[in-house]
Amino acid sequence: MRHVPALDGLRGLALLGVLFFHANGALPGGYLGVDLFFVLSGYLITSLLLAEQRDTGRIALSAFWVRRARRLFPALLSLMPAVAIYGRYLARPDELRPLRMQALAALAYVANWQSIFAHRSYWQLFSAPSPLEHTWSLSIEEQFYVVWPVLVAVLLRRFTRRALLGVSLALSALSMGAMWHLFDAENTTRVYLGTDTRIAGILLGAALATLLSPNHDFGARAARALDGLGALALCGLGVAWCTLRGTNPWLYHGGFWLTECGALLLIACAIAGRKSLVARLLAWRPFTLLGTISYGVYLWHWPVNVVLSPERVHVRGLALHTLHFAVTFAIAIVSYRLLERPIRRHGVPFAQPLLIVPAAVAAAVLLIVRATYAREVPAQVLQLPPPPAPEAVRFRIMLFGDSTANSLGWALRGLAEKGLDVQNMGKDGCTLLGNSCEGPHWVDRVREQHPNVSLVYLGGAFLHGFHLKGDWQTACRPAWDRRFEEELTVRLRDLQGEAGEVFTATIPYALVHWESAEFNAQIDCVNRSIRKSAAALPGVQLLDVGARLCPHGVCEQDVGAKEPIRPDGMHFSIDGAHGLARWVYEEIRR
Repeated sequence: MRHVPALDGLRGLALLGVLFFHANGALPGGYLGVDLFFVLSGYLITSLLLAEQRDTGRIALSAFWVRRARRLFPALLSLMPAVAIYGRYLARPDELRPLRMQALAALAYVANWQSIFAHRSYWQLFSAPSPLEHTWSLSIEEQFYVVWPVLVAVLLRRFTRRALLGVSLALSALSMGAMWHLFDAENTTRVYLGTDTRIAGILLGAALATLLSPNHDFGARAARALDGLGALALCGLGVAWCTLRGTNPWLYHGGFWLTECGALLLIACAIAGRKSLVARLLAWRPFTLLGTISYGVYLWHWPVNVVLSPERVHVRGLALHTLHFAVTFAIAIVSYRLLERPIRRHGVPFAQPLLIVPAAVAAAVLLIVRATYAREVPAQVLQLPPPPAPEAVRFRIMLFGDSTANSLGWALRGLAEKGLDVQNMGKDGCTLLGNSCEGPHWVDRVREQHPNVSLVYLGGAFLHGFHLKGDWQTACRPAWDRRFEEELTVRLRDLQGEAGEVFTATIPYALVHWESAEFNAQIDCVNRSIRKSAAALPGVQLLDVGARLCPHGVCEQDVGAKEPIRPDGMHFSIDGAHGLARWVYEEIRR
């Protein structure tokens, strides 16, 4: 097949979408770049298989799989030592087991199913980042590479391309139907990561390959018609990439299929070559160069983002993203020139693949397993004063809310105030939007413990939403704000009816993985709702933690004496938040 530069450019464009999506959601729908990859992969792989069948009368499956392994596996294998180093020196103890399972699943190309069975939400990748979160798409493609050539070889042995076209379209429709049927608005991970529900795009690309060869020569008139459709596809995909969030129900009810059809039009334009204005745009040199090294860039960009976090490199915003891009491109270029291209052309060194490949895999597995054994937590982290004896308690604080409330409670315990007792009643994932908080039981805890102060803190409330009539609701949407205010008001009123002072606190802007203008706006809305609920209940006092940490909207005080106040951008550290805890304690003791 002839080389089509615009197809390289299309791959580069898809990669840019993913890069900007992973840059803290700078491009909200950039994840759709993966679907462009899927369609392109289905088209190119099926075109190769059809060309081999045409030229030789058969498809050599073992040779095909060896070529795919040479193309994909060495770079993935080279990532494993870096993941092992991350696990040994940087990962938290609670990350180690999940990291080990993800690494082994990535090596076996089943990372998408491992994430599904581990009940990990893909859309929380910014709040709980893992360096291998992105390997799910590579797994789906590799699973396709294993099964599809066998099916193509069997079909073409007895039937024509028309039969392959029909099978491709039928399987794609079944895949889309499975996505529609299995879609759960509260948990989109199953349909977003499942091979059966995401294979539709790859199969659409395969269907196009049966109709349009990369060697096809379009006439000028056909190229102009394609340009009109291609421009429409570019505009439509541009809008989708800029606006569509991954939890939007429309995507799972045909939206993915529609965006993938737009990708088919762009592939057709690319094949038209110089006769197409869209193809000339896609063949722009920066796009094609990026497309050439796209695999290495995709493989390394997310681990680089996770490792070079703001708290480690002490830069944020544009400077941080520039650093991520520069380091990623440097690694990808080295990988392409010294590893990927040589092995792709000449095979493994010393011409001993049956010896070298198993040895390299075994070494990678050994490194990962050894590096991710649970480390002992340093003793000084656990050196907190023991809780006071019941008769010695002079002042008791109970904290309600999510995990950030508990982290604030630990910081208050770190004050080591004589007679101070802090009870952490927060629950991970508490949102006040459903039954996740056990809010009705808060008053029972108060009756049991008789605190002097009850404090409600919901630092992660802005991360959660709910579906209403098929529409995803987040903070700043009227339905979300109303439900949050109503529930918070009820919970504060319940607490107010018991002994002790009742406080609720505003929340500061989140940092690190959640640092974005969109999240800042949502936090403003959450704080507005918190203020309204507090104002509606005389006697409930407001603790303005948000203004304390982020005066005038800038979190300039988020650096503690020994470490950041919020190392992960949201939860408080015991040592770093010592000053804030002292301020909170003094405010509620007034």
